[in-house]
Amino acid sequence: MNPRRTLATFALALAAATGTAWAGDKDFSLGLEGHARTEAADVGLPVYAGAVPFTDGENDKPAVTLGAWAGKFGLHLNAMKFRTAASADRVAAYYAKAMARYGEVLDCRDPAARVKPPKDSDKLSCESSEPKAGDYEYRVGTAKSFRVVSIRRDGSGARFDMARLELKF
Repeated sequence: MNPRRTLATFALALAAATGTAWAGDKDFSLGLEGHARTEAADVGLPVYAGAVPFTDGENDKPAVTLGAWAGKFGLHLNAMKFRTAASADRVAAYYAKAMARYGEVLDCRDPAARVKPPKDSDKLSCESSEPKAGDYEYRVGTAKSFRVVSIRRDGSGARFDMARLELKF
């Protein structure tokens, strides 16, 4: 089964069904977005000096933008992957500082950052993410709008991913 054809069929079926239900609502919109043209500005974080885009294989992309929305509900993701000769510790210190401009940075290695917030809270947490020993993960923002950087050792250097996620509901 072709995943693109399946996604397109699903999107058309959803559009047809939803379009009929919301035909009278001029503010309603429905859409899907996906491409590999994400820039660091889309994530809102600088790229570590000397880092190069990274792919896991032939069919992988070093950057992606994904989005889906229907009316007032939706999500938007910008993500990028890099490799650098710098140590994971240096990259982690750089991103902890760079992310601080958006507010309190959560260090997901800290057990206090993994405490589940109350259900009605918009507080960000790392509840489902505990980095492996020697790796780092930082988050900043709210539960509905946040940035995340994940850093892991790669030989004498490091690999890191950075992303921005926006949820609307």
